[in-house]
Amino acid sequence: MQAQFVTKPAFTIVGILKHVKPMSPEIPALWDQFAPRIDEIEQIAEPHVSYGMMDHLDMVQGNLDYMAAVSVDRVGELPEGMTSLVVPANTYAVFNTPLSAIGDAFSYVYNTWMPSSGYQHAAGPYFERYGETFNPADPASTLAIYIPVQKV
Repeated sequence: MQAQFVTKPAFTIVGILKHVKPMSPEIPALWDQFAPRIDEIEQIAEPHVSYGMMDHLDMVQGNLDYMAAVSVDRVGELPEGMTSLVVPANTYAVFNTPLSAIGDAFSYVYNTWMPSSGYQHAAGPYFERYGETFNPADPASTLAIYIPVQKV
């Protein structure tokens, strides 16, 4: 798995935020709750693209904040139960993976790639980007993992 490096300007997302355990069944359940409500969001910037935003990993408790979301041009009236988040500009190491291997991909990034890469995790959230061709019903469908990085 090769890292590609991308510098991405700040962007804003709107979605449903939940405090969960990494890789728990709560995450797909959150997507099941969010996906039917995407049309309620105003000013979508990237049609047919969604984000799984992760932040505030608590290694002691084994929890993190996960947000199923879409990017917006600007925040309009927020649908009930949704929130917005400005993702700061950052440089990201990007890894493509099939949905069926997402857990292995995160393990590789943090346990193999990062320790020997000359990079460290930079401040800011990390995220999954589900592009226009992503199909959640197809385990072979590909997504991208964006990890904010800075040189050590």
